[in-house]
Amino acid sequence: MKIGILGPEGTFSETAAVLWLKGKRVENVEIKYYETIFDVTESLIMEEVDYGIVPIENSLEGSVGETLDVLSSENDEVEMRIVGEVLVPIKICLLAKQTSKEFDFGKIRKVVSHPHALAQCKQFIRERLKGVELKSVDSTASAAKMASQSEEIAALASEEAARKYHLNIIAENVQCGALPHDPASPVRAYKDSVTRFVVLSSGDVKTAPTGKDKTSILIYLKDRPGALYDVLGEFALRGINLTKIESRPSKRALGNYMFHIDCEGHIEEEKIKEALEGVERKVAMLKILGAYPMA
Repeated sequence: MKIGILGPEGTFSETAAVLWLKGKRVENVEIKYYETIFDVTESLIMEEVDYGIVPIENSLEGSVGETLDVLSSENDEVEMRIVGEVLVPIKICLLAKQTSKEFDFGKIRKVVSHPHALAQCKQFIRERLKGVELKSVDSTASAAKMASQSEEIAALASEEAARKYHLNIIAENVQCGALPHDPASPVRAYKDSVTRFVVLSSGDVKTAPTGKDKTSILIYLKDRPGALYDVLGEFALRGINLTKIESRPSKRALGNYMFHIDCEGHIEEEKIKEALEGVERKVAMLKILGAYPMA
């Protein structure tokens, strides 16, 4: 089995892959690393890998736009399905190469990380790294690799990345943390951060109902008043809980949107089937993104 994820080694995507594989009786697993989410999904379509695991949303910073855009494709030839999900607790550390006993924040000229990690750590950056240059890269592990090459660069990444790239952990749990009034205090409050990853497969792979499932769909509404209200009513009428609803630009015109909807239940359940049949009658386009076990 070949699994495509964001690389290099040491990303949270790698953690998600390890968690997803737990309990699965699979031998000869090969993990392949790619630079971007788009590259991961392309490798899946080109059949370079059997599965792709990519982040889709974070509890602090919301959805990952690149993943939603990939899933929003209206190309019927692109066969890609969500077949699983993984929840990964995110603990972001400030990593640096400095070797002196007393870490000097003044030496840092640049902080690098994935855009979501930078956003999650914005309060820490404002308080302790004010004025430094911020640079977005494709993954937290890429940031750690860059930091390993210069004492003037610090990375926001995982403990695993610190080990892999021989970096010092300067501060832990810096995601959206509230700094103490005394900067010297080792105590800090921080918010829990969890990233949801989805497992993608190409072709006609389907998962059997487990009794605790989720179904993801993509819809494009007809242009009329109350269109979204009518669609949501199909789920409410049958007592189906929605766990996510989000708009995404359709790229057809300004103000034109598609909607990503996740609901509890499997597409093979009768009430889910009925709801989706009702939805299909009321929208211009309905695409089933997948039905899979809930994390």
